Amino acid sequence: MRPGQRLARRETKASSAGASGPGMSPGDIADHNSRVALSLIRTFGPLTRQELSDRLGLTEPAVTGIMSRLDAQGLVLKRKRSGTGRYHAAEFALQAEGALGLGISLSAETLEMALVDLFGTVVARAELQGMDVEKRLPDALASMLGAVSTRIPLGVGMAFAPGCTPQGDSIKHLLPGRPVFLMPDTEACLTGERLLGLGEPEGGLVVILIDDTVRAGLFIGGNTFRGMNGRAGQIGEMRPGRLHPSLTEVANRGAYLCALEAGPSALAAWTETAADRLLDAVVAIAGFVSPGALLLGGTLPEPVLDSLIARMQDQRNDQASTFVAALWIPPIRRATLGGRGIVIGAAMTPLMELLLPRTG
Repeated sequence: MRPGQRLARRETKASSAGASGPGMSPGDIADHNSRVALSLIRTFGPLTRQELSDRLGLTEPAVTGIMSRLDAQGLVLKRKRSGTGRYHAAEFALQAEGALGLGISLSAETLEMALVDLFGTVVARAELQGMDVEKRLPDALASMLGAVSTRIPLGVGMAFAPGCTPQGDSIKHLLPGRPVFLMPDTEACLTGERLLGLGEPEGGLVVILIDDTVRAGLFIGGNTFRGMNGRAGQIGEMRPGRLHPSLTEVANRGAYLCALEAGPSALAAWTETAADRLLDAVVAIAGFVSPGALLLGGTLPEPVLDSLIARMQDQRNDQASTFVAALWIPPIRRATLGGRGIVIGAAMTPLMELLLPRTG
């Protein structure tokens, strides 16, 4: 792996307690507490020293030191809390644009970029179409950054579709001195949903993306699950029999477009078959990891995704009267961030890695 590039690290939910443990230096502890404090303000809104002290389990003088560091970094703003009494306590609010993350989503013929702030709000975005989009990326990025009067992003999160791993050394030079985090697009989508969308349901979260291929990302037990050989989630190769077409061949965007062109009856038949095969994949996933929720996303139109989900639900209900297994299939719904989920999740990754709580 080239210098300056690394796979996105696993991230777990923040602990509200101070960090301690073998091998942690005072600097490590201070960094952890700063991350947790920032996460608390991001999650719950402006908080006073006393409120932060209670949530962090630290003294108010210790909280004062943490807030001084975050204020010096431009990440929080100190102000008086509004109210009707004579005394107005000082509170600390998040400076949303105190830090920005740059996200890049790369697929076969499309490259999408987005700048997001600490709240996940998109500050700027751009899209490139056609061939050789990587070669045109530096100029497009410079143009986008030049159009917004904000600070340089903390880092780059780059998500890629299957077969679209970034080539060459140009990626690490996009933002000199800033780290680059590479990840499959399924993992970027999971990050976006966990931080800004559905959240982290009990039991974990699975997202299935449908475009040129069908694939899944799994977040189970507080970690991204990749399997022993990093192949977990490659459900597009599933077949009901050796001579049958794969799930990708049946349900991908190309199969949908062919059915759409052939007419309503062909489209209805495609929906039935694709939903049936997708439900087989869901049953297999649920039987192995038992997630709390499953999201369906990708580049298919939202009404098409809704039709697939509705048909999968009907088929699930039909099975429930026969197979007990259908009872533990998780709720299936459309990805809450829609088509933006991948690039937003990629953009949130540098912020998650560099500012928000993590373990390991």
